[in-house]
Amino acid sequence: MHTSLILIGMKSSGKTSIGQVLAQRMGVAFIDVDQRLEAHYLQATGTQHTFRQILAQHGADYFRALEQTVLRALATELQTKRAVLATGGGTVLNAENRAILATMGQVIYLDVAEAVLLPRIIAGGIPAFFPYPDDPERSLHELLATRRPIYLAMADRVIAYSNEAPEIVAEWIAKA
Repeated sequence: MHTSLILIGMKSSGKTSIGQVLAQRMGVAFIDVDQRLEAHYLQATGTQHTFRQILAQHGADYFRALEQTVLRALATELQTKRAVLATGGGTVLNAENRAILATMGQVIYLDVAEAVLLPRIIAGGIPAFFPYPDDPERSLHELLATRRPIYLAMADRVIAYSNEAPEIVAEWIAKA
């Protein structure tokens, strides 16, 4: 019995692009946690918001609670089917989320070189979660110092890469 694959890592680490390629290659569904969160929010409130808008409007506590609800539903769903799941960059920061994810399949940390990650992240503007908006390099460095040990502890496998195409990284994961 093959298991589902759970992709974790920083924002812009390629979880969605690699996950889509991997899911297609494996012949399984691709599930993006942020998209599921948006769909759940729409169903619950009748209002369509992006995950960023939900976070900005309702705050981190509400967002993490909603994310946890979505993860619990996905854990139930993945008991009967396989999928490739892309998490949000901060999903694993919550201990309960980590516990839920650990039951869902094999966790793969996409460990992208910091020098590659920074331009990807700030291409869409400085994220709200960066502690030093005027110093994105310092922000990313400090966030990685905090998050990387959590990602590493959570991961069944670590895939370290820099600028390889999603197809290449998906191939590495499939072979592993």
